[in-house]
Amino acid sequence: MRRCTGSVAVLFASCFSPRAPTGAPCAAPGTQPRCPAEQQCVAHDGIESCEVPGSYPDGGEADAYVDGDRDQDTVVDSIDNCPDVANTNQADDDGDGTGDVCDPCPPFADNSDGDGDGVGNACDPNPATAGDTLVAFEGFTGALPTTWTSSGTAMINSGEMSLLAGDSATSLLTMPSPSAARVEVRASVVIDLITASGLNLGSVNLIDRLEPNTDKSVACQLAGLADGTQELLRVFDASTATEINSAAHALTPGDPIELRLRRSGTSYACYASDPSLEVVGSAAFLPAAPRIGLRVRGAAARFRWVMVVTSP
Repeated sequence: MRRCTGSVAVLFASCFSPRAPTGAPCAAPGTQPRCPAEQQCVAHDGIESCEVPGSYPDGGEADAYVDGDRDQDTVVDSIDNCPDVANTNQADDDGDGTGDVCDPCPPFADNSDGDGDGVGNACDPNPATAGDTLVAFEGFTGALPTTWTSSGTAMINSGEMSLLAGDSATSLLTMPSPSAARVEVRASVVIDLITASGLNLGSVNLIDRLEPNTDKSVACQLAGLADGTQELLRVFDASTATEINSAAHALTPGDPIELRLRRSGTSYACYASDPSLEVVGSAAFLPAAPRIGLRVRGAAARFRWVMVVTSP
């Protein structure tokens, strides 16, 4: 055991060190961390040492931050998958080494961007025309942004958002709607179960222009009954309970399906994969402070990711 003796000043100097001293040599390259907490490895006149940023001993500037943290997210630049955008959780949905918050196309590994607008081709509604903006991506790897709200039975588990609702109930996950006139909402979803068996179809939805504190919205939905009948892809105006347009589309529980809801003014397009199908229609419903998001009714589903892109 270490013994501490002497005056009070000596006791504090030798037995209590609230912060590691600065000026020590950096650990070898490739070692993490190279410096104690709150310090960064800097190079000055060819010598690497651990210092508090902005406090180099001679009062001058470091020649280079060897292992800094530009975005101040506690992940040093050398291992940060988005060194210029804060992302402490380092979420990388497609596993391409670029974090979701700075990835031009977070759910797909192909980051090519033909029109140079910052939205990768695989995520861009208009890949040959510049001007699109990726305004939101959520891969459900941690706590939701504070702008998102949920109601009903909604829970995050193992990188998925699970929504569950009975025949006469709904579960929602929503965020404020972008102000742009042209918006595309996309999501990857696995339908686990359709429970509806009566007059109202069970459904899994992407919704737009939701009126807050109501169930009124315009929806792109996969709908059907528990017995496998009336399986449809449709544009549905929930403000008037009106089917705008629909076409038969089989629902296959357990298989991932991509849904897309695209709005241009009052025109809507609803797309589903496996098999690929799109239906279109118009709805004039436009409430104050609208929201967009995910909804289920008479069904259980798991959303793997959701993405929102606006276009000029």
